Amino acid sequence: MTDTPHAADEQAIRDLDEAWGEAATRHDLDAIVAFYAPNGSLVWPGMPAVHGTADIRLAWKQMIDTTPGLALRFAADSITVASAGDLAADFGIVYLTMDAPDGTKVNDVAKYVVTWQKLGGKWKVLYDSWNENQKSS
Repeated sequence: MTDTPHAADEQAIRDLDEAWGEAATRHDLDAIVAFYAPNGSLVWPGMPAVHGTADIRLAWKQMIDTTPGLALRFAADSITVASAGDLAADFGIVYLTMDAPDGTKVNDVAKYVVTWQKLGGKWKVLYDSWNENQKSS
């Protein structure tokens, strides 16, 4: 991270990325949904776009319920904060671990782009998009 006018915001988003991954790994649905803006949207592969916290909650519940052992870790490659300090683009890699039907762990790698919006002084996810990068084991 460079010394920029928005260095504190960049670090705050990196910290949020870490906490968000931890919440997802704990399968803490309330904590996960709390990262999103009320008008947030999910643009995930293989499904229609989802808008608003009620539908975001349902999408995450489905993800957790259908992905045993789900664990996530976000690793930002870059975070760009708009000059006004109210929006930020967060681009990076998400490492996913899940249980295979035979009980072994499966590791996967995807890339993501998240748009954060500052609301009431707090960063919230406005747009959450990812797609598969490669399969690994």
